[in-house]
Amino acid sequence: MWHPPSEALQQVREAILESPDRWKRATRGKGRALDDGDRLKRAPRGFDPDHPLVEDLKRKGFTTSQRFSQKQACAPDFLERFARSCRQAGPLMEFLTSAVGLPW
Repeated sequence: MWHPPSEALQQVREAILESPDRWKRATRGKGRALDDGDRLKRAPRGFDPDHPLVEDLKRKGFTTSQRFSQKQACAPDFLERFARSCRQAGPLMEFLTSAVGLPW
């Protein structure tokens, strides 16, 4: 979700507050890091600036990526490697889609 509309951003932030453990599982661990992106300087209006997940709440978008070297991209096992990367991003995609009311 790169620069989602304000309504979707609010929904994701509320979902983070409602399910912090699920959010952590979706964004931490092997292959599950969020990209650094634009953030607010302060906590969003209406959110506790001392919340343990305030850095995630300050995000303006939620993206993840995986870099592959040219050697990796040209290797015979690239499709398997790419599919594994996509599966690792699955928990984040599931969290985000459910937060905005879309089917997964």
